[in-house]
Amino acid sequence: MGARVGENTAAPCLQVEGLSKGFVVNGRRVQALSDISFAVRSGEVLGILGPSGCGKTTLLNILAGFLAHDQGRVLMNQRPVSGPGPERGVVFQEDALFPWLTVAENVGFGLRNGDGRAGRLAKVEAMLEMVGLTGYGRYLPRAISGGMKQRVALARVLVLGPAALLMDEPFAALDAQTRADMHQLLISLQQRLRQTVIFVTHDLEEAVKLADRVLVMDTSPGRIRREFVVELPRPRDLDAPEFLALKRAVHACLCEPEPPQS
Repeated sequence: MGARVGENTAAPCLQVEGLSKGFVVNGRRVQALSDISFAVRSGEVLGILGPSGCGKTTLLNILAGFLAHDQGRVLMNQRPVSGPGPERGVVFQEDALFPWLTVAENVGFGLRNGDGRAGRLAKVEAMLEMVGLTGYGRYLPRAISGGMKQRVALARVLVLGPAALLMDEPFAALDAQTRADMHQLLISLQQRLRQTVIFVTHDLEEAVKLADRVLVMDTSPGRIRREFVVELPRPRDLDAPEFLALKRAVHACLCEPEPPQS
């Protein structure tokens, strides 16, 4: 394919080279990931798409530094990833908020050891405004909706200024309208902050709607079957012929029989 709309020519922010990971389950070794390689440029949105059990969450946990890999390497800004780090922020499927802290306290939790109180409050207020939660700083999590909780979770990560935002199906539990609102918010924030985003999903439309590139994964073991470059401008028209054609192509790839194991 040719250069996509607004092609990103920045240097790689994150590189994955020959990554493999296995687990021992009931005394038997199961290969979860096999020989995965890709790079993500600064400011790019990468979607990793695949069915349940393909290893996409395992892959994201390795990128986050929560899980060690068996072979290969992961580089963040040319430095090996060996554990969690502030340059990688993670948003999980569940919001993981502290229920006893207010919205503002949750967002500012990671800022406790720097910037001074006034500086922290200013950063928190600015981030709450960015995610559309101005006026909700004193609320406890139990008093806000699921979509608002995910906005808080997103703000809590972005306020720390990570180089890369890693997202593990963060909108899967939301209703359709709230999910669409969160999609719009994520892209707005990504463009405003020029944020690098890597997200995993099993939702085909979500992947094509949000990503600059989509990696489609096989299962058993998890590996990259194909890459799709999304050459569509934002905001994306979900009824446009080009969008529908790309959805069909990705769907056809997902439905192809998996290649035989070597």
